[in-house]
Amino acid sequence: MDTRVCDIETAVSGEPKNQQSRRIRQQMYNKRMDVMNQEWRDAKVLFRFNGVPVKVRPSFWPMWLSSWPVLIWLAKWRRPKRSWPKCVLIGTVSLPFPLIADLGHALAHTVSAKAAWADMDEIRLAADMPRTIYFYNDVSPDQHRLRATGGPLFSSLGLLLSLLWRWVSKTGSTSRELAEISCVSHGFILFGSLMPISLVDGGTLLKWTLIDNGWDPIEADKQVRQTGIGSVIIVAVAAVGFLLKWLAGRSKHD
Repeated sequence: MDTRVCDIETAVSGEPKNQQSRRIRQQMYNKRMDVMNQEWRDAKVLFRFNGVPVKVRPSFWPMWLSSWPVLIWLAKWRRPKRSWPKCVLIGTVSLPFPLIADLGHALAHTVSAKAAWADMDEIRLAADMPRTIYFYNDVSPDQHRLRATGGPLFSSLGLLLSLLWRWVSKTGSTSRELAEISCVSHGFILFGSLMPISLVDGGTLLKWTLIDNGWDPIEADKQVRQTGIGSVIIVAVAAVGFLLKWLAGRSKHD
């Protein structure tokens, strides 16, 4: 947006620039949300949980099913001598675990939202991650933070139960293999949700903690974006380093 427009409007209204910028950003956000809400108005309600409708778009199903061939390949990669029919069976049995981890994380936010007296209005499922929607978002920092805790708590519990399942399963058994898939599913969602990135729980917790400590909301948003970019770079570098080390180890064994 042309800054001269802001200067002219500020001169006329006497509104400080930071408040003017915040108001304009809020108006733009509201317009985007209005368009998005219109697009989702007629979406199919898959079910209701805790009084919250879970809406789904057709693009959600192929995205979820895309993990099926990956799970089949993983079953074959872990045991090359295993027959393909058995790999398909294990991949099929494993398929619900990523969905339970991902959707369960979102559903758990309905519980923390009620605990915060800031109820959720919708959960939206499409090709990307599940979206938790709050039409009324003018709540206190404590309420924002409390309702952001439901998903990570569910993922933590899911990870702990999966680790317990793995621990009681016999080494080399199919049960242990399924437990490890459940561990990875919950662990991945937990780690990703706690990253200090906008639109995930870690970013929400960081932003509203900063605001509660006197930060301007715009500056808090900027800080979350900067922290998020740095975190993504660090994780990407660490992941590449781990992959290279793993490949080097495999080449030595070969």
